[in-house]
Amino acid sequence: MDQHKHILLVGGGGPTGALVVNALIAEGHRIAVMNTGRHPVAFDGPVEHLAADPNFLESVQQAVAGRYFDTAIVQYGRLRLVARALTGHVEHLVGITSTFYPGWIDPPATVRPTSETGEARDWSVQYLDEGLPMPPHVPLDPVGKFGARVVETDTALQWAHAQGDLATTILRYPRIYGPRQPGAVEWSIIRRLLDGRERIIVPEGGFLLQSALYAENAARVVLAVVRDRRASAGRVFNCADGEPISHRKWIRLIADAMGRTVELVSAPAALARPAWPYARWPLTVGHHVLDIGDLAALGYTPAPVAYGIRRTVDWFLEDPAARGGAAEPQLKDAFRYDMEDRIIAELDRARAAIEAIDFPDFDMSHYYAHPSRPAR
Repeated sequence: MDQHKHILLVGGGGPTGALVVNALIAEGHRIAVMNTGRHPVAFDGPVEHLAADPNFLESVQQAVAGRYFDTAIVQYGRLRLVARALTGHVEHLVGITSTFYPGWIDPPATVRPTSETGEARDWSVQYLDEGLPMPPHVPLDPVGKFGARVVETDTALQWAHAQGDLATTILRYPRIYGPRQPGAVEWSIIRRLLDGRERIIVPEGGFLLQSALYAENAARVVLAVVRDRRASAGRVFNCADGEPISHRKWIRLIADAMGRTVELVSAPAALARPAWPYARWPLTVGHHVLDIGDLAALGYTPAPVAYGIRRTVDWFLEDPAARGGAAEPQLKDAFRYDMEDRIIAELDRARAAIEAIDFPDFDMSHYYAHPSRPAR
């Protein structure tokens, strides 16, 4: 591992910031944190605060004028602008981006809501054909204005490394979950169970697999990158938990952590609208699994998914009114149980009608012979 460093972390107010900073302090590094100061966080040791808004180039340039850092970890702000401002002020930049892989992103999620723009959005469902884990070398898809910015940033960082402006490492994150995560979709399930819901709608039987990333595991990846620049510089890493998880298993793990039982009611994705807020990417229906094999080079050892979900549930249950209440405006979950019950009732009726159809008797067996005597 490299010796003690002067490290700048841009952000620090989210669920992974304190985990990263506290671990780096424990290892003896000198830490500066850059953010607006709107979300103060108590760290385990002395940390220099650089007041700046990472969404604006001039603000970051002024904050780092005359400063130099061994490593910068950019977890917040407009990464392409922060990287430009830090060029000449840092040796190694670790940038957090997203997984805008082809066909993975719901187009309506990349633009401002209709209530703000007045423009109608396309809510049609698209089904994905591919199911293999997505490797990091696949070019990103510039879906919408936001997607175009993600691709622009990703390209700029790789170009900066190739030109020798600074060493860069790109970490592509899926959905983050854990204590203090904004817009945590776990709350959609937790509240339903707290409200006594015994049946929950899931798209496509809940069998679709998705990669997600527990906040503690995200911090472990960042720390591994910082500790081993030789293995990480110039590379792009998909980041995720050690196993992808289906919607079914995800909901059952939440229910288990709460000591509840629940029946999952399957609906086609287009008809499972109440589930859209907690079905990540509900309009691009298919497996969203990341190939994280390259993380082995960093010695990444993730915490188990069940552990991460239980920690998340426990955190919400410590103060469900305040913590759940803060998540709900971001989730856009209507919690309209009357409408959910109507959908479930229609699904029950459709299932009963189909079961009443007089199909021919069905039998099943394997295709191999059962010889009763040796062949001659």
